[in-house]
Amino acid sequence: MIKRKGLTYRFASGFVIGLGLIIPGVSGAVLAMILGLYQPIIAAVAKPFTNWRENLKLLAPLALGAGVCLLLFSRVLEFLFAQYPLPTLYLFFGLVLGALPTMVALANTKGFRLSYIPSFCLGLALLFFITSLPSVVRAGGLAGGMLTNLLLGAVVGVGLVVPGLSASFLLMAFGSYEALLGAVNQLDFSILIPLGLGVVPTVILVSRGITWLFNQAHGHTSYLVLGLLGGSLFVAFPGWPRTFLELVVAFSLFLVGLWISTRFSRRSREI
Repeated sequence: MIKRKGLTYRFASGFVIGLGLIIPGVSGAVLAMILGLYQPIIAAVAKPFTNWRENLKLLAPLALGAGVCLLLFSRVLEFLFAQYPLPTLYLFFGLVLGALPTMVALANTKGFRLSYIPSFCLGLALLFFITSLPSVVRAGGLAGGMLTNLLLGAVVGVGLVVPGLSASFLLMAFGSYEALLGAVNQLDFSILIPLGLGVVPTVILVSRGITWLFNQAHGHTSYLVLGLLGGSLFVAFPGWPRTFLELVVAFSLFLVGLWISTRFSRRSREI
């Protein structure tokens, strides 16, 4: 299937998936599913040196497209966060919440069990535990040094691979999203290289484990992901609008995000 799709298609697909890397609330993995590329990407990343030529033909144009998307949209998003932070955040919250019903439905494809609740609570606990480490993550942010950036890179890696999770939204929960936009815009390699060193091995390891986990314990794994997402929503909540005009704009953008996410989520369920 992939061989019949040319370089232009893969580059364009990478650009679209890149939106999921930079727009909080949009899952790059879900976008890859919609494009029919999630399984081939996971297989290629999990074992990059097996049939490496074909893997390179698939992954290189995807990575190039995603990189172009990051460079183009990072400046736009940095401007929006600087000028209209609260309405922008409400748009992203709509994007996240719109995907939740579909994620719950997918988690319950084999029926709901009470034993899934501890898995959900474990996801919540993991998110709250990691984001409560101020000396390691939140206080330092991306300026916190090599260890901090490696850890945040690992967080990004998990968000890139697990369907339904948004890497950029997780960074918002850690208080580091806007700093990352600035690092991308300024090509600050003192931040980007350690992040990459955290992302790459995490993506490979998680890619190897995610298919097995979903096959062996689909419900528990799905509810663990839901717990992580629910915790990130709580941690990253921006607060309530302070004026009536801000309320109207923020709520309107929230509804727009909700509608967009619902449409994408319905499409992903048809794949």
